[in-house]
Amino acid sequence: MAADADTLYLATKPASEARPANAVVAFDMSTGKRKWKAASPATQTLMPLRVEGGKVLLHLGPSPLGTDKVSGGIMALGPRGGTPQPVLRHPTPAVDAERTFQDPQVHYANGRSLLLSPYVSGVDDRAELELRTMIAFGD
Repeated sequence: MAADADTLYLATKPASEARPANAVVAFDMSTGKRKWKAASPATQTLMPLRVEGGKVLLHLGPSPLGTDKVSGGIMALGPRGGTPQPVLRHPTPAVDAERTFQDPQVHYANGRSLLLSPYVSGVDDRAELELRTMIAFGD
């Protein structure tokens, strides 16, 4: 979820794990009515992060296993919606690593995105040490 003084941005629930496409919906804060709806790419999900410079920043998740290797990234939508525009695309060779994160915490600042695992869990200490907990993208 993200919001500014006028608009609340929410993500819809993905259709299924096999079809993760969803949409971002913008609601007018004064009336509660829907302003617009923007669809994600067919095999990826969009999640609002925050509003910056009049645009809503979104995390685009990678395509799931069993599909083409399409990396995620950070996208932006203007106040009237439309098609999400790339701000930072994660490199395709990193898509397998990016896919290991289940519901990551996503942070974006200064042209860099950081994906963090919200928890560390393993059957023993060795498994926890081998678990990928963070990945960073950008210059």
